[in-house]
Amino acid sequence: MYCITLRSRTDTSITGWYDGSHSRWSTDQKRQRLFDKKGDARPVCQDLRKLCPRNAKVINIEPSNVLRSGVAAKTIQVPAELPKIIEH
Repeated sequence: MYCITLRSRTDTSITGWYDGSHSRWSTDQKRQRLFDKKGDARPVCQDLRKLCPRNAKVINIEPSNVLRSGVAAKTIQVPAELPKIIEH
């Protein structure tokens, strides 16, 4: 899955995600519009770059597991058998 991000020009952190609404951008990652294939996001990304040529370099297509900090979210695997927690 892929999303379109808007990054800060100063520290390259994500400042917004394309959400497909009339306003186009959201600062809430949960509202990001997801694309199945990178190719599906390309025409939308190109349109956004044309609308905002000043920000064209910081509008990117990225994997949807990229967090605001720019680090990919890791999947945590929990062992099948967890030790019991003893309550005092």
